[in-house]
Amino acid sequence: MAILLVTYDLKQPGRNYQPLYDYFTQFNRCHGLESVWLIETNKTCVQVRDDLTRLIDSNDVTYVQRISTDWAAFGFACGDWLNDPKRVW
Repeated sequence: MAILLVTYDLKQPGRNYQPLYDYFTQFNRCHGLESVWLIETNKTCVQVRDDLTRLIDSNDVTYVQRISTDWAAFGFACGDWLNDPKRVW
């Protein structure tokens, strides 16, 4: 399993977030910031990007990156989620 950071910026017109929210429900996940999710998955960054591309408009933007155990944050809602001792990196 990997932890992927997924962020997006939905532009006008449209800005339909529900398909993204529905997509993320299939994963063990944490919604850390307004447009930032961490997901635990066996999918690659490319696979997640391609999945999201089918759910967003052509003028929207998305970014997916695998993260490691080397991270730092302040006030980040997903800190405890990332520090879960059962998490397998």
